[in-house]
Amino acid sequence: MKASILAKIVVVLCMLSLILGFFTIDKNEAYIGENKKGKNIISNTNKVAVIELDGVIASSSESNFFAKEANAANMLKSLKLAKEDSEIQGVILKINSPGGTVAMSQNIYNQIMNIRENKPVIAVMDDVAASGGYYIASAADRIIAQDGTLTGSIGVIFSFMDYHNLLTNKLNVDQVVIKSGKFKDIGSSTRAMLPEEKELMQNIVDDSYQQFLDAIRKGRIDRKACYDVARVDLSEENLIRYADGRVFTGVQAKILGFIDETGDMDTAKSMIEKMTQQRFNNKLKVKLVNYNRKSSFGEYFSGLAEYSLNRNIKFSDIIPTSMVLSRRPLYLWE
Repeated sequence: MKASILAKIVVVLCMLSLILGFFTIDKNEAYIGENKKGKNIISNTNKVAVIELDGVIASSSESNFFAKEANAANMLKSLKLAKEDSEIQGVILKINSPGGTVAMSQNIYNQIMNIRENKPVIAVMDDVAASGGYYIASAADRIIAQDGTLTGSIGVIFSFMDYHNLLTNKLNVDQVVIKSGKFKDIGSSTRAMLPEEKELMQNIVDDSYQQFLDAIRKGRIDRKACYDVARVDLSEENLIRYADGRVFTGVQAKILGFIDETGDMDTAKSMIEKMTQQRFNNKLKVKLVNYNRKSSFGEYFSGLAEYSLNRNIKFSDIIPTSMVLSRRPLYLWE
């Protein structure tokens, strides 16, 4: 009886979610529709898009039915919309992420750099903006963090699980592999990694790490003096010395040149207002616009399911992210 009532409640809530989703059209899409014929129109407003990233940076969320609105895929989509929107004169990125996959971090970084050519961009760090989180922040014109924000962790990690001793020595299980080349099963969990395989993987990590350093150089060391607002320059010496995987607080990061200012969203709003006024030669006040898309039907449903089942432990809380995203190089801090 109780199960039947719960099922009816779920169906009703699902229908309500669909109705809400129909009426809550993404404002971003409307902006693009209005601006297709006049991307270069000078707006009489000073709107600044606020785009959030919360969680691990991974492209797999693009196809996830239960994806959150502040995930990496949605951030990338929102950045593309903000770039084309003539009403948006600046962008504030709110970042709370330990990092994630290399390619998705690079996708977001490149999109931010594209926006930066025509509009000012500020990154605001929350609790954590480490590894890939710092990677994408370094593309912004200015970086702001709280005093106690954890950032840095500049580096690459490549993780593999090795349980061949358990299988072979304890359970007497052997794996038979037929392969076309000696490296085809590299990183296999059922045998020890060979020295030449470790060398190959290390070369991949080293190359990805060099790409990380080059991105920071382009974003922070080679940046032009476009705006007369708080700025702390990062030296090549500090970049090489401290880009060893260590994390910093916001205070330490400012001293070393990895961020420009300590503060919060109020600090960012004041700074972006000055930057947009300097960029577009106006004296208009800033209006912040939430630019992440609306919650999907999947979010409503997953929230209901989680509440109904009263789950206290999630699978992702047990398995390290580097294991969930194994067999690929990561800009990730754990």
